[in-house]
Amino acid sequence: MANEISILSGGAIKRGIADVAEAFTKETGCKVNITFATAPAMREKVEKGEAGADVICAPVPSMATFEENSHVVKGTPVVAGSVMAGVVVKDGAKEPDLSSADSLKQNILDADGLVYNKASSGIYIEKMMERLGIAEQVLDKTTRTPTGGGVMEHLIESSSNNEIGFAQITEIMVFKGRGTHVVGPLPKELENLTTYASGVLSDAAEPELAKQFVAFVTTDTAKAAFEATGVTPPK
Repeated sequence: MANEISILSGGAIKRGIADVAEAFTKETGCKVNITFATAPAMREKVEKGEAGADVICAPVPSMATFEENSHVVKGTPVVAGSVMAGVVVKDGAKEPDLSSADSLKQNILDADGLVYNKASSGIYIEKMMERLGIAEQVLDKTTRTPTGGGVMEHLIESSSNNEIGFAQITEIMVFKGRGTHVVGPLPKELENLTTYASGVLSDAAEPELAKQFVAFVTTDTAKAAFEATGVTPPK
């Protein structure tokens, strides 16, 4: 039996799951390979039987669907933690006022450009623009990137100092010191929290090792690793 497992995970918990995997390897000697994908891409891979992994780390609603459709072994999913949507700007750029929905709305209207991804967190921001009643007004100055990391990469390369980015805070933190920084979470009225769970895929090549990893996700060691990267562990 190979002492190795593969994980398919959402990008929002990228650094956290990587650190948890490293801790798991140190404790068990089991090698962990991780592939990252957006939530829509993960759903497509899982539904087509092309996940190519033993463990999946996905948003809770997606995990519930996977479990219901027997793509994930029933009873195995555990909550890993939650990530919050936030606002990011280029270092030295104007920071938007996040004290209220109205203040952020005005800053969005005044910005030279907006950037967010095409994945689940970006879909939330798209709906937020509609909720604020400004979707049509800001459409022409909006850039959509394939991934959360692409938001920060766009801002770093941008010549504007009045551009606002939206991404999961965990993804923003990965780029700390590289030219962008987190301004803060969305205002309370607009906040978006995505909770992730880990589960064993039904077609796992190494189901027993996969179960060990999922169990490890609930340990204090894993919770501390997640929390250090901006993931709020379950209470």
